[in-house]
Amino acid sequence: MRLTLRTMLAYLDDMLEPYQTKQIGQKIQESPVAGVLVSRIREVMRRRRLSAPDVSGSHIGIDSNIVAQYLDNTLPPEQVADVERVLLSSDELLAEVAACHQVLTLILGEPCEVSAHSRERLYALGPVSASDQLRVDDSSATATTSASDNGAGIAAGIAAAVAVPSTAAGVQLVRPGSSHEIPEYLRPSPFSKVAGPTIVIAVIAVACVGTFLSDPSFLKGVNQAQRELAKNSRGASNSTVREGLPSTTVSEADGVPMTNDANAVNTTATTRLDPAPPPDAADDSKMVPAATATINSPGAATVAVKPKSVVPGPSDPVPPAPAPVNPKPVVALPAVPVQLVSNEGVLLRFSDVDQHWFLAPKQSVLKPGEPLACLEPYEAVLSFDQETVRATVLGDSALRVMEATDLAATGLEVRHGRVLFQGSRQDGQQPLALAVVIGQDIWKLELLTPQTVCALEVLPTPSTGFEKVREPNRYSGVLYVLAGTVKWTSELGASQDVAERTGLPLSSDQAAANKQTAVSFPTAPDWTDPAKRKLAPLRRYALLFEKEFALDQPADPSMQALIQHTNSKISELAVRGLALTQSYSALTQALAVCPHEEGRFAARDGLYEWLPLGADHGALLKKELETHYPPADVEMMYRLLWGYTREDGRDKLTSHQLVGLLHNNHVVVRELADFWIERLIGRKTEYRATNLPAQRESQIRRIEKLIEDNGALVKDE
Repeated sequence: MRLTLRTMLAYLDDMLEPYQTKQIGQKIQESPVAGVLVSRIREVMRRRRLSAPDVSGSHIGIDSNIVAQYLDNTLPPEQVADVERVLLSSDELLAEVAACHQVLTLILGEPCEVSAHSRERLYALGPVSASDQLRVDDSSATATTSASDNGAGIAAGIAAAVAVPSTAAGVQLVRPGSSHEIPEYLRPSPFSKVAGPTIVIAVIAVACVGTFLSDPSFLKGVNQAQRELAKNSRGASNSTVREGLPSTTVSEADGVPMTNDANAVNTTATTRLDPAPPPDAADDSKMVPAATATINSPGAATVAVKPKSVVPGPSDPVPPAPAPVNPKPVVALPAVPVQLVSNEGVLLRFSDVDQHWFLAPKQSVLKPGEPLACLEPYEAVLSFDQETVRATVLGDSALRVMEATDLAATGLEVRHGRVLFQGSRQDGQQPLALAVVIGQDIWKLELLTPQTVCALEVLPTPSTGFEKVREPNRYSGVLYVLAGTVKWTSELGASQDVAERTGLPLSSDQAAANKQTAVSFPTAPDWTDPAKRKLAPLRRYALLFEKEFALDQPADPSMQALIQHTNSKISELAVRGLALTQSYSALTQALAVCPHEEGRFAARDGLYEWLPLGADHGALLKKELETHYPPADVEMMYRLLWGYTREDGRDKLTSHQLVGLLHNNHVVVRELADFWIERLIGRKTEYRATNLPAQRESQIRRIEKLIEDNGALVKDE
């Protein structure tokens, strides 16, 4: 079969025979142009705000009779190519043709049932008189079959060629005496009819506002209400400081209340504290621990920013404070805006209301505390304080924008990934300090020169053993300084200047991190070079993958639907996105049903990194495995996903069990076993899980000989 638009529509709507479906599917997979066209057809059919083609005038595009003949496969072969060329030139026409083909497939695929009552009514109508028959006027037929100017003269020629046999066959389109070829309800409404009610409402609203503003009593009441509101606000702020509410802490040094609500607006307020402390303030037994400002992340450990002061608990007696002589009003400090300034790419944000990930709009202000995920192979450029500092978030990075802390007014919490920071301030300006949170530790990052460029890499920490949960504050990373100088200050106050072309290792051990010294690196990592990032193999699929996301649709179901995509790279990118958003249920599904090994490998890595993050993750994974595997294989898959350490590799029994899994009938089990064998011996094997059984047997014997020589997969030192 030829790969045409019509055969592609029949393939998408499952109208072909099995051997034809296999043939067309193979052609689509081999042709990049066909793969892009399939994605475009699916995208335009799902697009909600796609306008409909005009039904009259000079921009109708193509006559509906021609499209009907094209869908019925009755159009002459020499005209099919021209019709498809016109359809592919417009998203609106392509969407309507694909949708009509899908609807006809659903309707014509099932027998039409006509009730006996309807048959009797139709037969009772009898013949139609000549006066009631429809006919075609020459002028209307010419207007109906005219094509658009931008659709080229090809469509006009096709329309004219098809219109003649249609009328000759007795197709009647216009009632005699009718001067309109389009029904009244389809014709555009006049401007006066649409804008008239709006103008009347606007005039009435302006008159009402003018009446209120001209009334002196109304303005007097507004001023009095503003004074009462300001008075109540001052009284409420003073009572909050006295009562010691558990949701805030007050610093002894400057009296700045700090909220611990991660979704609150990033503002602080200054108030005057009572000069006289309570009589029992020195008694430690009556002092409650200071509240912590937390930054919560789905599936991540809580990040605590420890304030310096304490507040008496609600149960402690609080002496009445004397009324201040001159109460100081609450002054809100301006928040530092963080804006997404990149015009392309996919940056996802997590909505607590919908419990789904959504595409972040371009040129939008990011909310503090909202989890973000930058998918591979895209980059997201963030602007801090109107381009004072730019942060380029690379693909496969999970982070969030921070609220104000004791160290800085804004910053980033990086759970996983890579971020490049670049200063853009002018000489003489105060450098903007950014707070950087990794795990439960917080630092202050200052770019000391306008030309400073640095890169932060936070690496995933591997599992330490079977069913061993990772410590809440366990991580590793590196801070690279590519140009200029960076000042890196820990929460404990220890700071150091990191010069150009040096890297500072980061560790979860804060005491060791304070003693860590920067080391020079001969060449910067490849991911810090924009030119090398553009040459990455997955970048060529960026545009095709980005079309699968819509602003008003959740992103995680869209990625889950792409697990079985015909393009292996699109499937891999979708599974990597699910791993970054920690969608463990979808990852388990991808491991079981993904037809491409790239997607299965991405699901394996995502589950391996997610498992040790929580004590309940093991039970959740077992429950998901039970929906995709028989009970006998659940425990085996569960053990393989936890992984094996070098201590496990020194055990001969465990080594033989791993090699025995290479004989399993399930390809996923064989892939997981081969993966851990290669990790343990430190090199690639010749075994491939997708090879023929005879080839796999010869490769297994080589691995068994290695166990006989060493006593296990890992030789005792």
